[in-house]
Amino acid sequence: MKILEVTFLESKSEKVIARADVHFEGFLLKGFKVLRDDNTNKQYVTPPSYKAGMYWRPLFRTDSLDDWHTIQNRILEEYDKKQIEESLEVTNKS
Repeated sequence: MKILEVTFLESKSEKVIARADVHFEGFLLKGFKVLRDDNTNKQYVTPPSYKAGMYWRPLFRTDSLDDWHTIQNRILEEYDKKQIEESLEVTNKS
């Protein structure tokens, strides 16, 4: 599975830090969410999902846990890079 690009959208939700779209080779998946755990303050990613009654269900699943970890890690790495770049832009403008 090859990830070509990860793009981010601002979130209007307090719980969701950012929304991510992931461009794979041959297709695009929109709607990944970057969240922060209230207890550990650690960031994590959830896949695109839909509401089914009282629960949220993922729109897709990977064949292996390693593939899911690859997607998760890439989104978090790109999000961290984006945060650093934005921080540097603010610092340079000051």
